[in-house]
Amino acid sequence: MGFIRLDKEAARQELARLVEQYATQRASLEAAGSTYPEAQVRLDYIDKMLRILGWDVDNDEGLPHALRDVVVEQTLSEEGSTGRPDYRLRVDGRDRLPWEAKKPSVRLPLSRESAHQTRTYGFTLRLPAAVLTNFSELVVFDTLNEPDESQGTDFAVIPGCRFAYTDYVPHFDDLWQRLSYESVAGDDFYSVYEYSEPPRGASPFDRSFLEHFRGWRRQLAQGIADRDRALPAAQVGRLTQRLLNALLFLRVCEDRNIKRYEDLLRSSAAHALPEQFKRADEVFNAGLFRALDAVEVDADVLGSVVRDLYWPNSKFAFGLLEPDTLAALYEQFLAERIEIDADRVVTLVPKPELVHAGGVVPTPAAVVDRLFDLAVGPHLVAGEPVPAEFTLADPACGSGVFLVAALQRLICHTEAATGPLDLAGRGRLARTHVFGVDIDGEAVEVASLSLLLVVLGEDLVDITSAHAVLPSLNHNLQVGNAVVGPDFDRIVPDAAAVPEVRAAVAPFDWARAFPDVHGAGGFTCIVGNPPYIRIQVLASYMPDQLEYFQDPRSGCASAQSHNFDLYMIFIERSLRLLAPDGTLAFVVKHGFTSSAAGSRLRGVLGKRLRQLVHFGVQQLFPGRLTYTCLIVACGTDEPSNLEVSLVSDAPGYLSGDPQAVTQVSIPRSELGEAVWPIAASESASAFAAMETAAIARLGDENWVDIFVGVQTSADDVFMLRVAADDPASECVDVLDEDGVRWPIERGVLRPAIRDVPLAPYGDQPDGDYVAIFPYEVAQPRPGHKRGRATPFDPQTMAATFPKALAYLRAKEGRLRARAVTLDEAFWAYGRTQSLWRMDGLKIINRTLSVVPQYVPDRLNHVVPGGGSGPYTLLRPSPRCPISVEVVIALLSHPAVDAYVAARARAFQGGFVVHSKESLRHVPIPPLPVGAVAELERNTTELQTLEHRLREENDSVLRASIIQRRGYLASENRSIITKAYGLTEDQVQAAL
Repeated sequence: MGFIRLDKEAARQELARLVEQYATQRASLEAAGSTYPEAQVRLDYIDKMLRILGWDVDNDEGLPHALRDVVVEQTLSEEGSTGRPDYRLRVDGRDRLPWEAKKPSVRLPLSRESAHQTRTYGFTLRLPAAVLTNFSELVVFDTLNEPDESQGTDFAVIPGCRFAYTDYVPHFDDLWQRLSYESVAGDDFYSVYEYSEPPRGASPFDRSFLEHFRGWRRQLAQGIADRDRALPAAQVGRLTQRLLNALLFLRVCEDRNIKRYEDLLRSSAAHALPEQFKRADEVFNAGLFRALDAVEVDADVLGSVVRDLYWPNSKFAFGLLEPDTLAALYEQFLAERIEIDADRVVTLVPKPELVHAGGVVPTPAAVVDRLFDLAVGPHLVAGEPVPAEFTLADPACGSGVFLVAALQRLICHTEAATGPLDLAGRGRLARTHVFGVDIDGEAVEVASLSLLLVVLGEDLVDITSAHAVLPSLNHNLQVGNAVVGPDFDRIVPDAAAVPEVRAAVAPFDWARAFPDVHGAGGFTCIVGNPPYIRIQVLASYMPDQLEYFQDPRSGCASAQSHNFDLYMIFIERSLRLLAPDGTLAFVVKHGFTSSAAGSRLRGVLGKRLRQLVHFGVQQLFPGRLTYTCLIVACGTDEPSNLEVSLVSDAPGYLSGDPQAVTQVSIPRSELGEAVWPIAASESASAFAAMETAAIARLGDENWVDIFVGVQTSADDVFMLRVAADDPASECVDVLDEDGVRWPIERGVLRPAIRDVPLAPYGDQPDGDYVAIFPYEVAQPRPGHKRGRATPFDPQTMAATFPKALAYLRAKEGRLRARAVTLDEAFWAYGRTQSLWRMDGLKIINRTLSVVPQYVPDRLNHVVPGGGSGPYTLLRPSPRCPISVEVVIALLSHPAVDAYVAARARAFQGGFVVHSKESLRHVPIPPLPVGAVAELERNTTELQTLEHRLREENDSVLRASIIQRRGYLASENRSIITKAYGLTEDQVQAAL
């Protein structure tokens, strides 16, 4: 029979009986010389109180250890040791509220040590509160602040939360609200304590622990660097990490009562750490304690670090350091590297490639859990052991966040099927099923430590007789570059011939590293959050890897696009590592579904993708604008339609709320290299009708040319504000970016639009800049599609535009620093493909916009714009059957803009990328001659009225103009809605 929770009123009555029982014995139990021990008060009163409050103390439900409601500490901590709390109240395996018990003779208002100990538990567990009780009294502490030895027993007591046993019944509602299972397990738990759970790495504990760790790392690294002055910084970093891991593991063991408290401190004081490490290596194996074999550190340095691991120097309960918390903290820790200057002074500096990639952002636990639900769940059968052939890998494992979660899940699954696992059983699961690779050797060391702490679990190890109790994970966790193969030596031979360069690239051979998995056909699951690193960062900090990726012989299809991201390569490589029946689950940027750079990946992934969870503009990573999705792919081609989950509420989706998601099915035939149509089901019917009605696509030949603007690669140099313009002068006075005034010949200047706001159905925009345009332009010759633009030669510049040349020579250093191939004409723009297109009537569109903003340009403005803007330009071809005005009306229709948005990247605030890639697929409906004429008249009047609005100050006239514009836009909308065969409901659904 399972555990039966009392309702609130029944619990109130039971607690009253327990209080009455205690009252009859109170005097003897609380007496100063009482022999009534802590263990007995737990059995007689505190266990019962917890059961009354709804907590399954004895695990009557038979849940696996990792999921039980209450983790009970079976051993008493040694005096002085922080140890672990007597009870950890949990919900779904996650700690919610620690309780510390004392015997009744301990006077809680006088016991500063008890208060500090209890607060340390809550602080280390990153929780808002912790409970201290001897049943005679009960105190609830706020645990968000770091404990300090100067603080008294009343410090951080939550107001109204110091209860005597006589208060339990009169204040039962308060106790129930704060301590009952019903409350603590509910959605309102954090609101009761006025607490908002911070992201990983951001809690007060995280920040404090990380700062302590950085200090220990600097001290140890400096000590190692001083003893061996020949060691390079990278080697010092690796040795430091191994030593830190060993010290941390031993300190954790002390607070878990596996080792005698302060053993580490005593050994350090006696300069006997090598002997302690040797004994620990015999007991635990695992290679953790050979850190001192290859390095010497001054005993004083070691002693200083070891002393900092104990109260009052550190305020952490090491016995509560959960592996997943430690792994997440280390992600931040490893974002820095050790550098040593010429004087052998050690500093910690951010890794530049991570800085330019946006830094390290820990993957939220809920995202990790959901990825495992999607990837691992289908391969495990409830009630049955983990299949012997099951293997899981993270190809960018870092400090082991995903691997720790994987092993914890496998342990939980096994215990539910076969009963509790001992340490050896957990070790077998780790060695058989969990694998990881990372290019950072220090990260791999940390991942190993984190997994070994999972294997250690809650077991008590008798170190007097134990031998080699932990498995070696050297085979499972390996250092290497998961996406650069052993063919690096052949493809990039010059770089490979330099030992330092090759070591930095770290080519990796998966088949050789994991021969058993390779022989079995690949991994069952590959799960993770691969690095997001743009090509620009690769070019600056990893040029040899970039050269490898971009060589077709490497087989990296994504790298053949001009603007790929490293996560794309990880997806490609990982698909090749899957077993035929395997599953890949990653959290990645969703830009690949719509960007030009993602076309090659779409071609590869579209055949294998089983599920896509698209978060749109919803954010997963706190404090970071990263537009993401979850992808689940198969080891072989997937024939059925793709199921897409469109998420409107990320927290709701992650907590399992079905209302947070709209399900859409996309035919497999639409999942090629072209942009994928990601749209809600209500929109899908409208888009289907538009597709059916289409007689052409906007970007088809002989319809509309969609092109980028000029790309100077130095707009601040070429685009200038006008300071003075005398029409009688041959020069225009301009201001450069520093406010310096320059005269520039009128003949080399063109009117320019750099950052002008546009309006829906707007008229000709006014230029805000002039552009130095040092080019001779020729329009396409008969029978040719492309014109040309040739930069003026030095002789022309010197003879015709000497003042412009003087200005440009002043900026020559800046211009030559661009990543542009230049000869004598250093004033050439970064790219030239659109320069000839600036002349003639064209449509200007703000690339990143909330609403359609298409306006005509009749004045040959120079307009900047690349793939991401700021502007995209359009021009009907000479044979196009519809005019500029009709194109503007069509693209301004709300259903058409929704169609574009469904195929484009979206950003918070409703901004959508209106680029060539998202615009060229727009279906063109059949338009009768009368409808075309009406659209042209309406659009022309709309533009004229918008121009009038810019200058009109009369409020009555403005209101009338706005109303007229609304009517005309509505007429255009009706004509195009009818042309597509849409209903108004379908148009509304598409919005």
